[in-house]
Amino acid sequence: MDDIYQEELMDIYKNPARRGSLDDANASTSQSNPMCGDDISVQLKIEDGVVKDAKFHGSACMVSIVSSEILLDYLVGKKLEEVKSISKEKLLEMLNLNLTTSRIGCATLALGAVQKAVTGYEEK
Repeated sequence: MDDIYQEELMDIYKNPARRGSLDDANASTSQSNPMCGDDISVQLKIEDGVVKDAKFHGSACMVSIVSSEILLDYLVGKKLEEVKSISKEKLLEMLNLNLTTSRIGCATLALGAVQKAVTGYEEK
């Protein structure tokens, strides 16, 4: 991995723009990874079938935080059908990190939370 990409990831980790809370969220859930202790809450603002805003918060490792930031940033502006079709493989491709098997759970934690939040939203 080149140094510029590593610096970009460190900046995302230290200053995630999507970390925080949404007062007007209408889809949210929490997900934890018992293997490493990460715990992420995801909040989405969905209007007319489109993700208008997304935030996360919680206690998590660098991989989970960077993954959450990249995923949520990608989701804003996407239709729910697109959101539901994002696979673990697609997310790992977006991250472009060389992860061990145990770290894949960290990288996909936010994706599981997003999928759960969207399912809950659609069931309302």
